[in-house]
Amino acid sequence: MDTPTLPARLRWLGRRLVLGGYYRLVHANYTHQWLAPTKQTPGGPIKSYELYNRHGTDEMLAAIESRCDPDSVVYDVGANVGTYALSLVAGGTDRRILAFEPAPPVARQLQANVAVNGFEDRTEVRAHGLGDTADVVPFYVSSYTELSAFDRESAERWEAHVREICEVRIDRLDTIAEETTPPDIVKIDVEGAGAAVLRGAPRTLESARPIVFLEIHEDGLAASTTAECREILESHSYDVVDRGEYWICEP
Repeated sequence: MDTPTLPARLRWLGRRLVLGGYYRLVHANYTHQWLAPTKQTPGGPIKSYELYNRHGTDEMLAAIESRCDPDSVVYDVGANVGTYALSLVAGGTDRRILAFEPAPPVARQLQANVAVNGFEDRTEVRAHGLGDTADVVPFYVSSYTELSAFDRESAERWEAHVREICEVRIDRLDTIAEETTPPDIVKIDVEGAGAAVLRGAPRTLESARPIVFLEIHEDGLAASTTAECREILESHSYDVVDRGEYWICEP
C-alpha cells in the first residue's frame, strides 16, 4: 500500500476538520433551531437552518426553475435538506413538490426547513428512496450527511465514515407516479444510484415524458454509472445534454 504524501495527508486533515466541524455545527442548529437565515435562490427567498447559502447561484437549480411552469409537479429525488424543493415552491404559487430523502436525520432536517417556510401544503416529504425495486434495504448514514447512500462506498468518500446502518424503504418511481400525480420534472441527485432510479421509471418516462435533470456523481467512486444512465434515457427517446456536473434530458 502506498504511503500518503505529506500534502495529501494535510489535505485529508484539513478537509476532515473543516467539513466535520461544519456538519457538527449545522446538526446542532437543526437540533436547537437557533437560526434559520433567509437565503436568495433562483426561485426566490427561502429560509433554512443551513448556515450558508450553498446553492444561491446553483446552475442546475436555475435551469430547473427556468423550465418549471407555475403549476408544475416536481419529483426531487435525493432532496437532501430541501434547497431545491424549497426554491421551486417559492418560485411558483401552485407548484407541488414530492421530495424524496432516505437518510433519516436528513429527512428530519428537510421537514424542519419545509415547516419554517410554511410550505407544508405544497411540499410532501417522503422519507424513503427510489430505485428499481420495492424493498427494505440497508442504508449507510455518513458522517458527512449529504454523502449518505445505499452503498458504503458513496458514504465513505472524502474521508467520511459510516455513522449508522439502518433499514430504509425504497420504491419504484413508476409506482409513485401511478399512485399520485405524474411528474412534469424529475431531479435526480442520488450519489451514483441514478441508474437504479431510472430503471424503476420506464412507464413514467414513456407516458408522462418528464424533463429529467440528473446530477453526475463520480468523484471518489470506483465505477461510473453514467453510461448506463445515458443508455436508459436514450432508449426512451430522450436527448441528453451534458452540462458537466449535470445533465438536462428532454423527450
